[in-house]
Amino acid sequence: MGEPGINVETGGLNKFATDVHVDTDSVLGPATERAQVQLSDGVRFGVKNASGAVHAAKQRYAQSLVASTENLKQYVAAAKLLAAAAQKVAADLDASDARAAKSTGVAEQALWAAAEEARKARLAAEAAERASHHGGRAEAV
Repeated sequence: MGEPGINVETGGLNKFATDVHVDTDSVLGPATERAQVQLSDGVRFGVKNASGAVHAAKQRYAQSLVASTENLKQYVAAAKLLAAAAQKVAADLDASDARAAKSTGVAEQALWAAAEEARKARLAAEAAERASHHGGRAEAV
């Protein structure tokens, strides 16, 4: 018989989770932190320019930086959650495969036992049938 159970390939999920963790922990997370440090002094251009247009541009730029930094932080947090979810799904599927294989093994054993009982009953019935045709004497097969 074939291999019991349903085998789900979870390697792709685990690789995805690992890759996302590496990216968020080694690249995006640290880059976000560095950006926050570098931008913590605010917008530095046009400090000595009294122009209203420059002042308005600085405000829009500052708002854009705050929004972009917040979006990046949220992206990193969401990516980490997604990676953790992928790991959990892979672990649950692996556990489910093990349970399914065990259940399949129990069912397969029960079927083989029932088939063996049926074979023995058939052989006994055939032997009894032969004995009744030969006056109760056993016949060599």
